[in-house]
Amino acid sequence: MAFSVLTVLRQSLRRLATGPALLVLVALAVVQAIAAFVPGEFVRTTPGVIGAGGGAMPVVITGNPLPLLASFVVAVVGVYLALVTIRVFAGQWGIVERDHLTHRVGFGVANLLGVSVVLAIGLGAGAFLAIALGLVGIALWVVLFLVLLAASFFAPAFVAVEDDDILTAFRKSFGVLRRSPGRVAALLLALVIVNALLQALGGVVTDAVASVGVVGPLVVTIVSGLGSVFLWIAIARAYDHLELTAV
Repeated sequence: MAFSVLTVLRQSLRRLATGPALLVLVALAVVQAIAAFVPGEFVRTTPGVIGAGGGAMPVVITGNPLPLLASFVVAVVGVYLALVTIRVFAGQWGIVERDHLTHRVGFGVANLLGVSVVLAIGLGAGAFLAIALGLVGIALWVVLFLVLLAASFFAPAFVAVEDDDILTAFRKSFGVLRRSPGRVAALLLALVIVNALLQALGGVVTDAVASVGVVGPLVVTIVSGLGSVFLWIAIARAYDHLELTAV
């Protein structure tokens, strides 16, 4: 069940420049760009109005459902693209097949959303501890965050590739962490560093093209998705190495 951190990083970066990865980036950017044109806001602040007690500007709920609907569509499309990306790059050559796009899509998307919800609940509980217990709570929150992140890292791959439900995926992912805690921790740290470098490089690109007509904002959106697509590919490549070493 071992895997090489350097090999996973090298393969993930190489595959980030392939056709399927670029198509995912463009698709993600297009959906986000379309959603950005949805008129109105669901929640907004009122400029020039002071809240009760002289506090911050009050928040006004407009009741306009379109922004919420657009955000939901972006989230679902993003999860679907994550599902497809992991399926494609869990294979040795990263070739898109019909099953990658159509096989049990509803089940996969629902369970990947479930993984996100579990993480959000865990982080919310950690934030409550941080507020209630001060510095001790913050320390517990950091530990909880790291454990959840490490324990759930492989869960999306088990959902996408093996059609596991959320509970089975978490159990298997935690099993990988239990057997190889050092490698999982090293991989997570390396992914954070590489992701930061990608975002820094992307920042240079966006500064150069942000004002170039319609193309500029689209490029900015594509660059902003680099980190997500890179992470999905890394999950897939690490999972593939688990499979190879298990044979």
